[in-house]
Amino acid sequence: MTGTEPPFVVVHGGVHKTATSHLQAMLHRNAGRLRKRGVHYIPHRAARKDYTYPCHLNGYQKLGLGFRRKMPDDALQAQARAFFEAVAAGPGERIILSDENMPGHCGQCVRSGDLYQRRDTLVPIFAGHIVYPVHEVHLGLRNYADFFASAYVEYLRSARGAEILGEAAMKRAVLGRMPGWDGLVDAVRASFPDARLILWRHEDFAALAQRIIGNLCGPGIDPAELVAPARVRGRPSASHRAVRELLAEVARVGAEAALARRVEIQERYPRGDTWPGYDPWTADERAHLTRLYARDIADLRARADLDFLCPG
Repeated sequence: MTGTEPPFVVVHGGVHKTATSHLQAMLHRNAGRLRKRGVHYIPHRAARKDYTYPCHLNGYQKLGLGFRRKMPDDALQAQARAFFEAVAAGPGERIILSDENMPGHCGQCVRSGDLYQRRDTLVPIFAGHIVYPVHEVHLGLRNYADFFASAYVEYLRSARGAEILGEAAMKRAVLGRMPGWDGLVDAVRASFPDARLILWRHEDFAALAQRIIGNLCGPGIDPAELVAPARVRGRPSASHRAVRELLAEVARVGAEAALARRVEIQERYPRGDTWPGYDPWTADERAHLTRLYARDIADLRARADLDFLCPG
């Protein structure tokens, strides 16, 4: 390490519903301890508000989506420089930037049936405005059936307006498009050409969690020494019954009135032993999506331009 060596960035880009909240909580809980060792974790809400969201606004402007707030190139460049300089990382120190919204939002996946259909615009903008070298990019991937089921629940949590996309329409979009993680991985690879790209399956997360945290923090940090975050009860995860009740309420009183009761319905039927998790797929549909996922993961594991983590 030399006095002229710039700080460098490690990006954790999600994806959604792959234990990103757990990783972010762990890093946030230990942020002070990590900073003393030259590892700077940017709280994900600050990263989203002050970096990812401006990048998205710039992308939406380029796509002609007509958002009221604008973020032209020069304004984004100034915003990005101020954001990273505020971290105050020293020469050769590590900055961890974690936001699963890097390639887009859950709702965009649900409505399109694609895995982040705006990725080819949003990911290069996100990558191109990081003012320090990016050494690594970390991504967790998930079975298509489970990802879209969880993404639909997240979509219902945040949906607004007089109409929502019904379950049948979501399923038609997914099954008609047959999504694949390779498109997102290609976009990330092209946007971060000099970075090491590290992937894992969400299904292996429990076995890999310590290793993933260690990879994010770097070789000078022993993940076993980090303090686990306090267990704080957040919003209950929606069960299959809760989603069914909400969709029935939409049919009965309309989307706006039904969505006003979504928290009440979710709390009445929380996911657990009594009410299993939401699963919209038939056995044949789930088997088909699982086969596609297994095939695509095998292809990604065979690629020489990335590292795929496996248990053991």
